[in-house]
Amino acid sequence: MGAWEAAVTTNVREIERALRAEFETLAFAKSDFPMLTDWGVEDFSVTIHSLGCNYLSALGRKVGCWAMSEYPVRVSLGGTGYSVRPDVAWWSRPTPAVALLGEFERFEPGQRNLIGKARNLLRTHHELGEEPRVLLLMAWAIAGTDLRGLDEVRAVSHDGFRTSDGLVVPGLGTESRFVLVTAVFGGPEERRRLQAVQA
Repeated sequence: MGAWEAAVTTNVREIERALRAEFETLAFAKSDFPMLTDWGVEDFSVTIHSLGCNYLSALGRKVGCWAMSEYPVRVSLGGTGYSVRPDVAWWSRPTPAVALLGEFERFEPGQRNLIGKARNLLRTHHELGEEPRVLLLMAWAIAGTDLRGLDEVRAVSHDGFRTSDGLVVPGLGTESRFVLVTAVFGGPEERRRLQAVQA
């Protein structure tokens, strides 16, 4: 392993630690996104989604990465030529390596949208080159929601999957990390507040 690869691997571990520290305390969310934690926001259209994506992008900058929301990546595997647009991308400084790809998605029991998001993250990871990185899938749900079914989402990162046109997308390598957490919101529909992030 070269010096650059060692630095990237270290960044993966550091990023994973930074995420876990923030999700345990929500310190950054409380200081920079009071509309999520204190004021509350209306559960309307994509309001919570937009704020969640902005929070994750800002968190990337806070931990020392370059970060943006809505990062389109061309997917050429299998000759399809379409793009996948993760909600969040972080780049390691000073390298041009994408250190994190993330999605922020509402969880509803019985829906399979999180599996689709996990597949998009994995496919994007392979398309960008298999450098070590964190794939973050932050589901969000209302307090009291039955969160069963997330093991199937986790399995995508380990097992990979087969696309509808038969292409095999392999699982995540050992140098990268798949982080699946759930942002739990409470309060009335017009004032949803981020209460906790559960691993």
